[in-house]
Amino acid sequence: MKSLIAAAFVLAALLVPSAEAVRLPKPSLPPGWSHAEVNVVIRRVPHTLTYDRGRVAAVTASSLTLRERDGSLWTIPVTESTIVKIAGQPASIAQIRRFENATTVRVDGGPAATVTVQIPPGLAAVIQRQANKGTTG
Repeated sequence: MKSLIAAAFVLAALLVPSAEAVRLPKPSLPPGWSHAEVNVVIRRVPHTLTYDRGRVAAVTASSLTLRERDGSLWTIPVTESTIVKIAGQPASIAQIRRFENATTVRVDGGPAATVTVQIPPGLAAVIQRQANKGTTG
């Protein structure tokens, strides 16, 4: 029930764009989830929220491909209006790298409304070492 309520708030925020949309709580889906569809009704109109979570396998200007826990690949369309956050900071699709972990939210089968990226600690260490080489070399 908490997941449904949180999803309803996310959908309402996405239907009425505002800076507050980014600060809403994420739904509490069970541990280990990778793909979920949640049906909600907002203002008497049914909507389906689609959540995907996985490791980034590929990134283009118009899509993000995720490898989910079961090994399946999902290609999620993105647009200029997709809200992207990397490690909690506003970002662009072009800043997303392979092997990062991402969660997307789509509304009614459309492109991703939001993409939230977390950088695994091991990958963050590699990125930091590469950055340090660039500044010392």
